[in-house]
Parts: sequence; structure tokens; C-alpha cells
Amino acid sequence: MNCAELEGRLHPFLDGELDVAEMSEADAHVTECPGCRGRVAREREFRQLLRRQPRESAPPELGERIRARIGRSARWAAVRPWLAASAAAAVAAATVLLLPALRAPTPLVSELVDKHIAFTQMEEPAELASGDPEAVARWFRERAGLRVTVPDYSMAGIRLIGARIAEAREHHASYVLYEKGHTPLSIFMVPIPGREADLPGTRVTYRGHEYVTLERKGYRTVSWADGQATFGLVSMLDYDALLECADKLRAGRAREARL
Repeated sequence: MNCAELEGRLHPFLDGELDVAEMSEADAHVTECPGCRGRVAREREFRQLLRRQPRESAPPELGERIRARIGRSARWAAVRPWLAASAAAAVAAATVLLLPALRAPTPLVSELVDKHIAFTQMEEPAELASGDPEAVARWFRERAGLRVTVPDYSMAGIRLIGARIAEAREHHASYVLYEKGHTPLSIFMVPIPGREADLPGTRVTYRGHEYVTLERKGYRTVSWADGQATFGLVSMLDYDALLECADKLRAGRAREARL
């Protein structure tokens, strides 16, 4: 992919609407091209600025009045069937007015994908640049009190780049960055309890453990929860590689818990 092609696909690229192959080509070009890297960074900053702007929503007292009116309309409709259409219209109007309050929160996995995209596009994605798993684990303990398992994937050609403290669901979370060739792999640990059943995606069993796979914005994810924390792997690596990495992380965490 060249500069002109990226410019024509810039918004689908940022929105994650390209397929995996095109996302990979775009990522590779952005990594190598300073001009396009700056254009992407500026557009992301602009979008973040827009997201930080206050959103107007219906005041609470208006919501109460609407709900009361819906209740009265429903009661009248029960004894006067010809008012049913009016009651339905009131419900539809209330739904539109109260939509900000009813909007579902962003799934955790989608939030982690957004962080993966943002971090891997930074000039220095790691606060701590280190290829030593023990040094990274120690840094998390000392910096944020997080007990983080940092596997060594070097035998699979995946090298450790470093780490940073992230924020997810208003909690400190660990972010560990690896790289295979030019393909980044992000591993997040969010210290909130959860269950696989609460995570969106496809349930798969790998070596006797259950994981959840999901594609978001052209990236593959593997996630799971162990009752104490929720884990998410985000990358363009294939699912076989991601599941192998997840299983090794899970085994390492269980081994450390026994020590």
C-alpha cells in the first residue's frame, strides 16, 4: 500500500472496516512512512478530542415525566384499545430521548483493541523498554502493585518489547507488548473478576481450557477470565499462535500461584 492508497482508505482504516489483509498492509505502510504516520496520529488525536466533548442528554426530571406519561398512556390503552397506537408512539419518543442513558457500555475486548491500536502507533509504545520478563514483572509490582505473568515466547520467534500501565474499566491494567517480525502482539491483564460467559465472541476450547475469540477492527483477539482478572490478547497473528500464547500465559500464571 502506498501513500495515495492509504489516504483513500484512511477513515475505513481508522474505523477498522478494512479486512485483515488490508489492515496489515496499511499498518506496515504507516510503520515505514513518517508522513502517513503523522497523518494517522493527527486524525486519531482529532477523534479523541471529539470523543472528549460533553454529550447532551435528557435531564432526569424530563425522564421521570416521560415515564409517568407512558404509564398513564398504557393504562388508558388497556381500557381504550384505540389509544394503543398513541402509547406505542410515546414509548418510541421516550426511547429516543433517553437513548444516552440506555446506551450499552463498550465491551471490554473492544476497549482493549482500541488501546492496542493507539499504543502500537505511538513512537514509544512501552513505558519500560525491556526484553527481560523478570524485569518487566518486577516493574509492574513496584510501579502499580500488579502481579503480572510475563511469558517468554522467544522460542516461537516472538520477542518481548516492553510494558506500560494502562487504564481499563477505571482500573490500572497491565499492557505487555511483544512483536513477531513486524507484527505486534499486545497482552492486557485487567484486575477485575469475570467469566468467559460475559465476554462477547466465539467460545473455543484449547488444551482443556475455554477461551473466547473475536475479531474487531481487523484484529484478532483471544480473551478469558480466571475469577481474579480478565485477560485479552490482541494481534494480527493467527488464532493458532494467539491460543498457544494464551495457554502458555495461563500455565505460567497457575505455576506462579502455586509458589
